[in-house]
Order: sequence, then C-alpha cells, then structure tokens
Amino acid sequence: MLSVSFRTYITSIFIVIFSLLSFTLIYVSDTNSQNIAITLSKDIVTSHSNELNAQIDKVSRPLISMLDTLAMTKFMQSDIDIYDPQWLKALSTTLAYNPFVSLLYFSDNEGTTFSVRPIYNEVDRIAATAPESTSIIIIYSSVKGQRQRIFFNNQMQKLGSDTKLNAHFDARARPWFKGTKQDGSVHVTDPYFFYSTKTLGITFSRRSLDGSSVIAADFNLRSLNRAMQEFEYSETSRVFLLTSKKEVIASNTRENKTFKDKVYTAKDYGFDAVLPDFDSLDSHRPINKLVDLHGDSWQLIVSPMVISKGNNLYVANFVLRKEILASSVLFRNELITISIIFVAFVFCVVLAATHRIAKPLTKSNKTLKQIQHFNFERREHKKSYINEMDELNDTIQLMENVLLDFFQNLRNVARTSQPEELSESIVAQVKEILLADDCQLFTNTPDNRGEFQLAAKSGTTADFNLQSLYDNNEKSFKQPIYELTMGEASNTFTDMSCHSGFMIPLFNRNNDNTGALLIGFTTDITDDTRNRLRFVREFIGFNEIVLEHLEQVDEQRKLFHSFVEMTATAVDIKSPYTGGHCQRVPKITKMIAKAATVDTDKFADFSLTSKSWEELLVAAWLHDCGKVTTPDHVMDKATKLETIYDRIHEIRMRYEVLKRDAEITYLQSTKAGMDEGQALQICDDLKQALDEEFAFVASCNPGSEFLDPDKQQRLADIGERTWLRTLPDDIGISQQEFAKKSQSNKTLPVTEKVLVDKPEHLFVWEEKKQLQANSKRDFKMVPPEHRYNRGELHNLMIKSGTLTSEERYNINDHIVQTYLMLDQLPYPEHLKNVPLIAGSHHEKMNGQGYPLQLKGEEIPIGGRMIAVADVFEALTACDRPYKAAKTLNHSLKIMAFMVKDEHLDGDVFDLFLTQGVYQEYADEFLKVEQLDFVDVAALRNIYLS
Repeated sequence: MLSVSFRTYITSIFIVIFSLLSFTLIYVSDTNSQNIAITLSKDIVTSHSNELNAQIDKVSRPLISMLDTLAMTKFMQSDIDIYDPQWLKALSTTLAYNPFVSLLYFSDNEGTTFSVRPIYNEVDRIAATAPESTSIIIIYSSVKGQRQRIFFNNQMQKLGSDTKLNAHFDARARPWFKGTKQDGSVHVTDPYFFYSTKTLGITFSRRSLDGSSVIAADFNLRSLNRAMQEFEYSETSRVFLLTSKKEVIASNTRENKTFKDKVYTAKDYGFDAVLPDFDSLDSHRPINKLVDLHGDSWQLIVSPMVISKGNNLYVANFVLRKEILASSVLFRNELITISIIFVAFVFCVVLAATHRIAKPLTKSNKTLKQIQHFNFERREHKKSYINEMDELNDTIQLMENVLLDFFQNLRNVARTSQPEELSESIVAQVKEILLADDCQLFTNTPDNRGEFQLAAKSGTTADFNLQSLYDNNEKSFKQPIYELTMGEASNTFTDMSCHSGFMIPLFNRNNDNTGALLIGFTTDITDDTRNRLRFVREFIGFNEIVLEHLEQVDEQRKLFHSFVEMTATAVDIKSPYTGGHCQRVPKITKMIAKAATVDTDKFADFSLTSKSWEELLVAAWLHDCGKVTTPDHVMDKATKLETIYDRIHEIRMRYEVLKRDAEITYLQSTKAGMDEGQALQICDDLKQALDEEFAFVASCNPGSEFLDPDKQQRLADIGERTWLRTLPDDIGISQQEFAKKSQSNKTLPVTEKVLVDKPEHLFVWEEKKQLQANSKRDFKMVPPEHRYNRGELHNLMIKSGTLTSEERYNINDHIVQTYLMLDQLPYPEHLKNVPLIAGSHHEKMNGQGYPLQLKGEEIPIGGRMIAVADVFEALTACDRPYKAAKTLNHSLKIMAFMVKDEHLDGDVFDLFLTQGVYQEYADEFLKVEQLDFVDVAALRNIYLS
C-alpha cells in the first residue's frame, strides 16, 4: 500500500479540501451567474419583447381604434365629399398618429374603394410619383376600371390629380375584405406584398356597423424591422416577429433578401424545427429554452403578442448562449484565477504550517527510528505551539531519556562491580524520570536490615532522615510505593527544602528489605509524576535484583580477597622466619602504584581503575603463594647440613665416638704395656685433632662466610677420616629410606667415613614434578639431575650460603609453582593477568631472570613493581634467620646496583626513590636502628651514570 509523508498527506488534504471548496464555489457561482445571466438575458429579451409588443400595440391599438372610430362615423358613407378640407384634415391628423399605416382603405359591398395614402418623406413621394409638397394622396377606384389619384399638401389644398386604369382591382376579392366579420372585430391578414408600395406588410380591416362597407389599413413592416433592431440583445442576436403560421413579419437581420421578393418563413431561416407549437402556447407566458442551431447553442425566448381576438403574433429571440454567459465566463475565469491564487496562497500557508507541524513529527519519527535501532541520545525539542505535538514530543523525549538512562544503567551494571556506582546511577535516573528535586538511596546490610546508611544522592539538599521513617512506620516499608504524609515529610526532610515525597522500598528475592529510595519534591506532586511512579517501581525492581547481585558479588569478592590474604598469611605462618613478607609486599606495591598514578613524567600514561587495582593487589598478595610447596627445611634452611633437623649433630656424635675410641685405645695401649705418658700424649693429640676438625666442620656449616678452595680441600681431607659403626642402619627407618639402602655388605661392624655422600642422600624427580607436563607456559629453568642431594660433604662444600644447587632450584621453583597454582583458577576478565603479574617478580630487565626469562617491557608493569617491593622487603626484613637486617641506605644501595645491572626496572625504582615511597614504608615497618641517612642523589648516580 502506497504511503506518503505526513506533510504531503496533510498538505494534500488541505489542497484537496480548498480545491473542492474553490471548485464548489466556482461551480455554484458560475451556475448562479449563468442562471442570473440567463434570467437577466431572459428579462432583457422579455423586456425587449414587451417593448416591441408595446411598440406594435402602440401602432396597432391606435390603428384599431382608428378603424373602430371610422367604422362608426360618416367616413364610411359613400357620399362623402373627398374634397372636404375638414374631412381631409381629420384624416391626415389620424394618419399622423399612425405612422406605420401606409394606406387607408374604404370599400363597400359594390366594390367602390377609395384609399388614403400618406406621404411621410421624400422617398414615399418619389415612390408614389406625387408632386412636391404632397402630404396625402386620395385614391378612388371602382370596379369599372377607373382609378383616380388626387394629391393634397399639408394644408389640404389640392395639388393635382391623375387618372389611371384600375387593372380590374376589386377590393371585395382581397383577403382583408373577405376576412372581416360582422362582429365588430378587427381582422389582420397574413403578410403580403403591397401593390402600391412594393413593401411587405399586413392589413388591418373592420366591417362597418351596418355591414355595408369595410375600412382597412395597410401596416408597413419595413419600419417595424427598423424598430426591432433597436430591441436586439446584441449584434449576433436574432429577433423575429412571426405569425401563427411561422411567417416572418419582421426581423433584425440585415440580409438583403429580407422581405424584398417574398414572404419568408421560419423554415427559410432554418429555425422552424426549434420553434414550439404556437397553437399550444399560453398567450400570457413566454417560452424559454436552450436550442442548438447552426452549430451554436442559443437561448430561445418566444413571447406571444395578442393583436386582436384570434390574431396573435410571436416574437422569437435567439441569443447566443456564449454571449449570455460571456459575463458569467469572465466572472468564472476571474473566480478561477482568484481560486488559483487563493489555493496557491493556501498551499504556501499549509506548506509552512505543515512544515512547522511535520518538523517535530519528522524529528519524533527519526527519534523513534533511532530508538528502534537502540541509538539513544538526549535531545532538545523545540516548542511547536501545538499542545498535542508538544505533549507527544515531551513523551517521546521522556521515553528516550528513560530508555537511555535504563540502558546506561544496564551498561553500568555490566561494567561496574561497585554497588556505589550503580546507586549513583539509580538516583540520577529516578530524579530525571520523576523530575524530582532530590533523590536519595539508602541501603542496609544482611547483618542488620533495620539500620540504613545513605548510599547515593542526586541533589544538594541535606541527607534525608530515612531511619526516622523506618523507626516510626516500619509497615510503610512493606508497600511497593509509599507517599509520605505531611508529618512524615517534615520529619524525614530535615532541612525542609522538600515538603512532599515518596518512599520506594527495595527487596531481594527472599523478600527481605535491602534498602529504600526516598524521593523529595519542593512543589506539589502532579498527576503526571504519579503516573510515572509505576515505571520507576518496575525500574527499581530490576535494580533490586542487580543490587542484590552486586551485594552477593561484593560478598564473594570479600570472600575471595579474604581467601587470598589467608593464603598469603598461610605462607607467612608456614615459615616463622619470613612472617609478614607476603603481607608487607602488597603494601609496598600499593605505595609504588599510587605514586605512579600521580606521576606526570615517565608514568604520565599510567592509570589504574578499580578493577586494575584489584588485579595488581591480588597478584601482590599471591606473588609467593607457590612457597606452600617448598619444604620448610629448604625454605628455612639456616645451616648447610640442616634438613628437618641440623645434621651437624650426627657429625658431632661421630667425633664423640672417635674421641671415645681414642680413650679406649689409650686404655688398651697402657694395659698392653705401652708407656702411659706416651699413650696419654697420643690420646690427647688425637682428641685435640678431632676437636679442631669438628670445629672447622662446624664453622663451615652456618654458611655465613665464603668457602674458598683451601677450605674445601680441608673438608675433603677431613672427610677421609673413618669411624666404626657397629649397629645396622636399615632398621627402624621408613620404607622410603629403606628402599634407598644398599642390600649388599650387611656385615657389621662397618668402617665409614666421618663425612660421607651416600647413595641414599640422592632424591630423584617424581613424575608429577615434571614441569612440562603441568604447565602451558614455557619455563626456562633447567632442573638439576636430582631433586635433592643431602650428601654431607656435598652440602658442606657450598661456597656461599646454605643452599645446594638442588635446594636453590627448589627455592626458585616456588615461582613455577605459583604459576601452576594460579593458572588453574578460573579468573574473571579483569583478573586474568594475575598469574603473569604475580609470577614475573623474579624476572630481570636483562632477560636473565626466571622462570620465563622475560625481558624489559615483556615484564608487566605490575610485576616490575612487585619485584622492587619484594627485594626491598627482603633486604630490610629483620626476621630472617640466615641474615641480619640491613639498614635503609644499604638496602637501597644494593637495589641501585641491581638497577645498574638491569635486574630491576630503573623507572620503577627511581619513582620508588624520588617520591619517598621507601621512607613512607620505613617509617612504619623498619626498626629505628635501620633508619640511617639516605643520599638519594648519590644512589641515583649509581644507575644513571
């Protein structure tokens, strides 16, 4: 189905309406003008006909009166003296009043006729061949054949006469004589040509009272033709005077043939077919009709004229309809022009008006399409001054703003894990939807649902006292929407900036009250606001679930963080010598990161969101979580021979045995006869040597001094000393240890070296400890041949420290274990880098760290910060059994050289140094004796030079 724009639709309707109105007005006006024109033309023609009728009546009535008068006077007597001046004067005067009479007859039954012919002008005189000054001609004729003409002037003086043959003229045979009746009526003949004047006319005749004679008068129609031209409607109109036989008596036509050679009829003019039947016409009502003639449309008006009883004439007027309607057509054309101008003007006005109307509609339609495509934005709608349109725009604007806020709320929910951010979004949107003056959100905790705290507010008014409302009307918190009474409003809105409002309680899925939304108004609450409350209630219903979810998420987050801290604490508790390390490193890391966020130099682009903060701190807390897999005797190994216990005691016992053996040898020697003094000297010398050997071995055990090759050789030499074991070493031991014992040479006693590396001192790698099988990461650490080597001489030969290479690997393996442990956890998106950040704090900037040998920027910035924190805490810690706590300046100096050797990140350490982070930490955690002077400039010169 074809559709058009609103503007086109409305414009079309208006144009159609105005066009129809204009057409109707034009049609009605044109019809009325036509009717008026036709009526006017009819009136004009009728008026002309009446005037013509009056003219003819003016002619005929005097003529008839004259005939009636003459018929009753002596003029009808045959013995009248035609030379009587009085008679002639009276006759001349009578004819003067009847200018259309061309000849007056007096004829009796014997055929005697005399005529009176008036001479009206020079043309008539010449046509009558009369002498000059002739005013009247008396013609006397008889059936005997004589005709005498006598000429008189206007003084009725005889001018002369002539006599001619009558050509057998007998008046009794003429229609005008034969048609008269003895009833006193006037007879009118059909048109015929007058012999004397050679013109067309009719004859009026009347018989005398005694019936012996007839008086008649010839009526000349030529003058009537001239009179009819004065009554024509226009030059093209045609006026015909017709007899009942449709013979043309007179006409306004100017054709040469008219009335000169014969009597013409309506048929000769070609309009007899359109004439009505004259016999059926009402003599008092004219006929008016539209006829087609000669290819044109004519208005025909036929007016009957009563001449005498039984003698009627008919005036037929033909007027071209286009001439009648010429003024109507002109008027119609003017109306059409005016209508076109008016419609054009209306079109422009409607176009402008519809533009004003359609513009907000178009914008509304565009807005609705954008809403349909979920493209929301805040728009300002201009007033259209049309209430419905403005209400529609306001509704659409409100709807779009609500949807925008709603989806913004969804985005906020999707992007935030903080209830505070959602709370701020809720109060802002509710305030916008309800056009409130302030909106405040209060929440409680699962521990105490009856105690409320302000979570967010949208206005600048003072905090509302929701607790007062709860304490005084707890039942109101069970309703979906509660409107505050005046008293409650005064108690709740503490500063009285608002004097009316609503409270919308919040519920979780267990229908527990989790908070309330308090909405305040400074003005009276409108019906529109009340209508929007239902949407707000539904909107809040969605946020109730979200807030509940966030509350649960927050609880889970707290649980997770507590578990993280518990894990770190467990690592610290596992070793009493590293207690607090896993708790202090996050503090230092946080200080460094905080300083980086405000730095405008090398860390100008560094920033942390709440989620980034959580990721960094979780990684810092878990950076040493792998130490839970490191044996305590390795992690806390204080001496070279220490395992679960310090095996120096086994060596001491062996030397104790050797010293007892020396005394036994002394006693046996003296008993055998050896000199007692000599034997005692040998015994004392041996015991002294044993004491010295053990003292040297014992001095090597703490690992506090570097063991040079000479000392290593001496240890080797000491290790060659033997002692006698008389008890079996494969009883009373574990199955694991028993499996390592050699099953050969079970004969006792057995001579053994005092420092020995036995096969059972070697521990192989278990299958589950194979790194490649337990991680997706490419660890670059090469494991030693054995997991542990507890050989006594092997451990005592350690040049520095207390750890063997195997134990050192196991210590470093805590980072691998950190990766293995953390990689197994399913992290949310914002915590996915926790394993890498936590596990990279032993990487070095030069790529020689472990376990992945990351280099430079490959190490995440969080890992570099944790590395600085880890080293600094380790150097300044005062709870390590294997070393003494270092002073602040000494620790920083060591770290400066580590920066120079590209072990630590120079930018991070420089920030740590220049921003005073080290001092902030030292003031809180270091002993007073460690707080020596720090020359920052000198330290920076170490790694910047």
